Amino acid sequence: MKLNRGSIILCRVPMPSEELREYKLRPGLIVSKDLNNDRLDDVIIAICTSNISRKQEPTQYLVDGEEIKHTGIRVPSVIKCESLLSINKSMIIKVTGNLSANGIQEVNECLKDALGLK
Repeated sequence: MKLNRGSIILCRVPMPSEELREYKLRPGLIVSKDLNNDRLDDVIIAICTSNISRKQEPTQYLVDGEEIKHTGIRVPSVIKCESLLSINKSMIIKVTGNLSANGIQEVNECLKDALGLK
């Protein structure tokens, strides 16, 4: 499976527990660069959630309208750029779609804010 920056994936995400042995299926956005996605066993993702109550925050990108079709996300959701994880590729179930070029640019701004790079 080809994993690119901007791919929306369905993956097993570790849940808080004593030994991190419990997982939840969640969508995520691959934010690591393609060079690393090709050569490393891990990718960096931003978690997606259907809880859009904080969609106005500068660290969250709202996926709605026409963009939902291209991402494979079923309902309006946010990409939480303040919630980054490094996961092993074996935890990825499938690629469901891709974020638009404009969406990726907006996520870049959300990431800058989340990481204090502005």
